[in-house]
Amino acid sequence: MPKKPGTKLVPFPDPPSVPPDTSVVAIGDIHGRLDLLEPLLDRLERRAALFPGARHIIVSLGDLIDRGPDSAGVIERLMGGVKGCDLVVLKGNHEDALLGFLDDKPIGEAWRSFFGADAFLQSYGIASRQNYREEKAMSKLRDDLVAAMPRAHIDFLRGLRTHVAVGDYFFVHAGVRPGVPLAEQEERDLVWIRDEFLHSKQRFEKKIVHGHTPVRRPDFNRNRINLDTKAYASGTLTAALFEGTSVTIF
Repeated sequence: MPKKPGTKLVPFPDPPSVPPDTSVVAIGDIHGRLDLLEPLLDRLERRAALFPGARHIIVSLGDLIDRGPDSAGVIERLMGGVKGCDLVVLKGNHEDALLGFLDDKPIGEAWRSFFGADAFLQSYGIASRQNYREEKAMSKLRDDLVAAMPRAHIDFLRGLRTHVAVGDYFFVHAGVRPGVPLAEQEERDLVWIRDEFLHSKQRFEKKIVHGHTPVRRPDFNRNRINLDTKAYASGTLTAALFEGTSVTIF
């Protein structure tokens, strides 16, 4: 969706900032690594307790599930919140694929073949793909998954947001479509976009903080920050702390 004629997109100030007495910690793609998430959240709870007068916001940038060993545990942990902090959990394309599968969209084979979904299924006690080879395998798998997942987990995933703005930053899973005002972005782009966003030099209305595309180390650009350091394989779950005009790896 291109911008409307006459629409002027005012870029974020340089340097961007978050409001006074507010800190934001953005967490990159988790992908089932509960072992990395828990100590990070423990640190954030301790930090919040040291500064009780401030507002502490935690934003998980999506892709909670698949590939890593404990997707179910990650969901359960995030459902419990973080003491002393406002927790915002965003929808990634992996959650979107799962919800599409649960809604009977024809995405099951792709989800399992390319998204690392078998690790997700195993975290709920569902056996490997060899048990779902018959003609109606996807229908049976869907029924088994609905039976295995706590309803609260499904409801939690269905309630995930696609973005959140704090100060001069816009937090999202995948990115945004260049030339489109942030208020008019489509959900599919926020959750799935890649090349058009990554190759853009546009300074958006806010600086974009995202995951979705794995990088070896946090990627700081003039118009965006990428925090997806492929935690499921690298063993590094990256988080960035935003305070005032500063951004540091937490």
